[in-house]
Amino acid sequence: MIKLNVGGTIFITSPETISSEHSMLAAMIQHENPAKMIDGAYFIDRDPEVFRWILNFLRGSKILPKKFSTDMYLLLEEANYFAVDGLVSRIRHLMSPSFKKNDFVTVRGSKFTILNIERNSYIVQRLNGKFKIDIDENMEPARIEVGDVVMGFSKTNQKRLPGICMVIQGHNYTIQFNGDYGQEILLMGALRF
Repeated sequence: MIKLNVGGTIFITSPETISSEHSMLAAMIQHENPAKMIDGAYFIDRDPEVFRWILNFLRGSKILPKKFSTDMYLLLEEANYFAVDGLVSRIRHLMSPSFKKNDFVTVRGSKFTILNIERNSYIVQRLNGKFKIDIDENMEPARIEVGDVVMGFSKTNQKRLPGICMVIQGHNYTIQFNGDYGQEILLMGALRF
């Protein structure tokens, strides 16, 4: 077990928890360091109230303080101090998401459209399926390309239908709809993955 004295408060945890993410804490227990030991505990002169959030994150908790609260800003400061990069990126995303509604994103090689942004996740769509993607997931911006299967709002049929992007000319996308629905030229706003 690892014993930590953070600002006078004792925390006991496992080496696996401390090492669950690359951080200053993981480096502290994995390498020789000059940390001061007090009664068999590593002494860390930081705020114990905020540190409990960091330790809980390392234990797998997804709970964070309220967005834009003083506690959230203090946690961001401490997460930076302890170099807990996963927590830092999670907080930054929560404070200002890097994607917005209707953006196209690629996750694990599949393209999606963001329908909504929640506290810890994105609600995305691919064809008629809706999915929840955790904010920790590696997401990259995407765009519609020739050959992509998309959902397009057919003006002729007055409904959203699946189809394949056949041609892109400027802001116009030629979509070949499935079955007997034919082709239509649509603007990007009428398309989703």
